[in-house]
Amino acid sequence: MKNLKKKNLIILFLVVLGLALLINLPLRSTTYMVRVFNMTMITYLAVLSLYVVFGMAGQSSFAQCGLMGIGAYITANMSTKWGFAPIVGMLASMLGTALFAFIIGFALFRLKRFYFSFSTIALMTILNGIFANWVKGTGGSMGMGNLVQFSVGGYVFNTEIKYFYLITSFSIVATIIIWKLFRSPLGRSFMAVRDNETAASCMGINNLLTKNIAFAISGLLCGLSGSLFAFLSGYISATSFALPQSQLYLVVIMIGGSSSPIGALIGSILINLLPEWLRFLKDYMMLIYGIGIMGLMVVLPEGIVGGGKDLYAKFIKRKRSRVDA
Repeated sequence: MKNLKKKNLIILFLVVLGLALLINLPLRSTTYMVRVFNMTMITYLAVLSLYVVFGMAGQSSFAQCGLMGIGAYITANMSTKWGFAPIVGMLASMLGTALFAFIIGFALFRLKRFYFSFSTIALMTILNGIFANWVKGTGGSMGMGNLVQFSVGGYVFNTEIKYFYLITSFSIVATIIIWKLFRSPLGRSFMAVRDNETAASCMGINNLLTKNIAFAISGLLCGLSGSLFAFLSGYISATSFALPQSQLYLVVIMIGGSSSPIGALIGSILINLLPEWLRFLKDYMMLIYGIGIMGLMVVLPEGIVGGGKDLYAKFIKRKRSRVDA
């Protein structure tokens, strides 16, 4: 009982400390660094969406950036072109992207393993082609600019600091929801499909529907991420939602670890902030990335979070063996 109370106090202390740091971080940073933090959290939401479909359901998807694009363009059209309230545009982006992912998933998930991954590359290519050529809906190669700022009532989010608190709030809420999903019966169904589809089917789980639901939830988060990106940047184009960015998201979750939402956060922070910390080595960043990823996959194949858990388990086991001895 004492150990449980002590653990709860430690968790509470860490939560309070984290919130205090988040509140003060933008106030003690330059406008440029606040923009970097904002883009980091938008990246985190996209990688968190990949955690749902890849980490929980075991399906490697390269379409996340394309789904982000759908959300961004829905927001741009509804809020800027058609005059809907920004919050309505955001909700439409989330629901529209989730619906698209759910429908297209019925076709894509009939393919197994790496064939599904290849199909998402094709989907990403098709979506990027639509973004680049559909002038009426996306602005074509010129993109869409002068997008409205996010606002609620009369309060307009027109500074980087305001967007920092907005994006961070959405990120915290999304993390809590996905953490609850991880511990829910639906989350366990995702992981059952990930571990063994045949066994999951024998337990009465509809594999196709379950994977589609995971893809739809993933699309919901991508829609949110794309909508926030549109509001923050004020300009979107096809180049913002290209295949290399989706590939980067997969690398991010592999670095952080696909066993927990925390891995998505750690990977996003490293990928976005490492270039800022090592700006003096900017000419060698791709070399550093390549060597770092190769080394990490050799030393910690489960990513930073998975490797940390393994090291902690070994430490506890060794400690117990010493006590028993």
